[in-house]
Amino acid sequence: MKQLKDFKDNIHSCSKCGLCQSVCPVYKITGNDCTVSRGHFIMLKGLINGELKMSKKLNRYLDLCLKCGACTKFCPSGIDVVDIIVAAKAEYFKTSIKQKVLSFVQKYFIFGLLVDFCSLLKRKTKSKSFDKKVLYFGGCSAKFNGDRAVVKIMNSLGIEVINPSFSCCGISLFTRGDLKGFNKNIESFVKILKKYNIKDVVTTCASCEKSLKDYSRWAESEEIREFLKTVSIKNIYEYIRENNLKLSLKKPAKVTFHKPCNIDNYKDIEWFLQNTENLEYIKMNDFDKCCGLNGISKFSEYKIMTNIFENKRENILKTGTKYVLTSCLGCEISLKLFSRNSYQVHDLTNFIAGRI
Repeated sequence: MKQLKDFKDNIHSCSKCGLCQSVCPVYKITGNDCTVSRGHFIMLKGLINGELKMSKKLNRYLDLCLKCGACTKFCPSGIDVVDIIVAAKAEYFKTSIKQKVLSFVQKYFIFGLLVDFCSLLKRKTKSKSFDKKVLYFGGCSAKFNGDRAVVKIMNSLGIEVINPSFSCCGISLFTRGDLKGFNKNIESFVKILKKYNIKDVVTTCASCEKSLKDYSRWAESEEIREFLKTVSIKNIYEYIRENNLKLSLKKPAKVTFHKPCNIDNYKDIEWFLQNTENLEYIKMNDFDKCCGLNGISKFSEYKIMTNIFENKRENILKTGTKYVLTSCLGCEISLKLFSRNSYQVHDLTNFIAGRI
């Protein structure tokens, strides 16, 4: 498993050009260079060289990173900023009692007992049998909403859905720097895949998709890393586009879509939105800009999160749509939190399945 020192060359390759400032949502609000990649790397270089010590203040600057990846996509040197920030936060996590307590609460209460309790209220949907089978990783969202929507859509494609009781993907632990806890989620995921002997995994949640794809890079075990390289992880809309399936809504609906930061296959979703009959898709300005929530870890920075979201809300209102769709539970929470009853927020898959 990578440590901060392993990224020394990556940090050194930062030319301090400052282009990251133009795309960082947090820097646009704060204007503080310590909240953007260039400033992070200056501090982390000092940390690696022994000129600085990891502290609560330094960790706060690291925690202000939304992990949206906008700076990585814009970086001339192609530096994967999120990996470096997470590795740095892991250093702080090792010595912070507060972070360990928060991680414990997240693991065993928020994403443990609470989510498991909610799943008891949702009966699993029986899938039709087909030769082609996929494992559905629903994450926490599915335990709140159930799996009916995914089963309905995938069955219409002639694909059987196997829905094991996966644990949380662990993204909240990953962004906090609890890499040991994150690896337990990885091991649990691999154990289930081996049990069912199916290596085609679909998900509807952007955060889950990103986490699952990151497993092969952050797993402690070399054996697990090699196994995960043989696993196919896709958003279900990749399957829909591959099969050129055209759905039709029972009644016309006009929608806009907020693209979660963790989606790397937006073109598949856009194709689906544009090719579904009776669905009018209005693309909002900055549809792909971060909502500011980053899971549920940014309530501690409510003021910054609020300022970031006001721009998002304004762009939503300009579309004149009643429905805002997304594919991330965290984004869904954020969009609803600031909607002021001006529009309805829905998970994309649940919205479509309820209208076909």
